[in-house]
Amino acid sequence: MVNKQLVIQAFDNQPLIKFEKYKFLLNSLTEQIPATSVELLQAATDWIVAEGEFGQATKLIGEEDKGAILVASTSLATRLPFGMARWYPAGLEGQISVDFKMEYASGQLYLNGVEENDKVIIVDDMISTGGTLLALIKAVQLAKGEIIDIVCVAEKIEYFGVQQIEMETGYQPKTLLKVSIAGERSKVIQTL
Repeated sequence: MVNKQLVIQAFDNQPLIKFEKYKFLLNSLTEQIPATSVELLQAATDWIVAEGEFGQATKLIGEEDKGAILVASTSLATRLPFGMARWYPAGLEGQISVDFKMEYASGQLYLNGVEENDKVIIVDDMISTGGTLLALIKAVQLAKGEIIDIVCVAEKIEYFGVQQIEMETGYQPKTLLKVSIAGERSKVIQTL
């Protein structure tokens, strides 16, 4: 049984920190404030696995920033191999490079591990503006992989990242939690 309440508690009524024109949601899963418990990581992983189309997939994809721990834990839970997008080039043959822009950084993402005809599920922690996922989608497409599903733990609804992804790509990411950051603290307003 998935302990959804533990994941909800990690994102609900949490502090928000302003950075330029955006707000960061401090929580124990993505920011390790406080440190991520094994129980929370297991609950988030279980929920991701329960909602994704993992039976059809041959590979997981994520990026090395905050979502990497979820990609690794989901890989262990599903027994699927994973590829990872990094923020720096390795100069490896076959490495895919795409531009990205998110709320606190921009530059290039470098994807390794996706091969033609891979059936991919993208796993990530949070959708804000959608910039990271847009880049991941483009990278998988350039590698000639097929995206089966996109599963993220949470979305900040005020930044409309999910809508941006849908509009630009046609993909509809699944988010376990819809979180409002309009006030002084976060508020989970809907769950999957």
